[in-house]
Amino acid sequence: MTEFAHCFPFPITYLDPYKVNLESAKDLVDWFEAYADTNEKTCIIAHSFGGDLARYLASNMPQMTHLVLLDGGYLNMDQILPLEQEIEETLTYLKQQVFSYLEEAVASELGDTDNASPATIKAIQASYRWNSDLHHYELDLDPQAVLSLLRLRRELRSFQAPLTDTKALFIGPKYEDEPDWRARALENLDPSLKKLLLKDLSHDFYTAVPKLVSKEIINWIGVCS
Repeated sequence: MTEFAHCFPFPITYLDPYKVNLESAKDLVDWFEAYADTNEKTCIIAHSFGGDLARYLASNMPQMTHLVLLDGGYLNMDQILPLEQEIEETLTYLKQQVFSYLEEAVASELGDTDNASPATIKAIQASYRWNSDLHHYELDLDPQAVLSLLRLRRELRSFQAPLTDTKALFIGPKYEDEPDWRARALENLDPSLKKLLLKDLSHDFYTAVPKLVSKEIINWIGVCS
């Protein structure tokens, strides 16, 4: 988040939902209120899974006046795969992401990506930790916290949350070969959301081109404020 956050001319508070155990909507609201200044009008910028949490907060907390969804907060996961399958696949993925060297982890994450930016490489490195007992690098995630979030997302159904009182912007990558489920979801995107799709980028585009993404957000806030 560092390079992305540094692009903004106003204070940024970074909250990581993967570092806490959120099992209910109340847990989510209490956690957010503990760290955010809820007496001030606030803009939430959330990526991927965080978009589901942010959209729920924005629809339930009047001080959340602006919402930016970075490729998140718009999918009905029940139409994509059953919860139990998602949990099973997530656990399998977490178990597979182990490496003897950090360079191997970076190479695995990048895949066939050419000319990855230093910010992207740094972000991948920061997402792993060294397990001194098992002598390998693994994702810096608590599996139980992740599973709790998977269940909570289904309960919140944030993709249906109304945004009538919130100014909202959706930014996402535009793929050449768009999966059918994503194409349908984008077509059915809430019309109150301003939509911006960026070509030739991946899901983690805000780490690859932080200046571009932050500029779009800053300009949008300026226009709609």
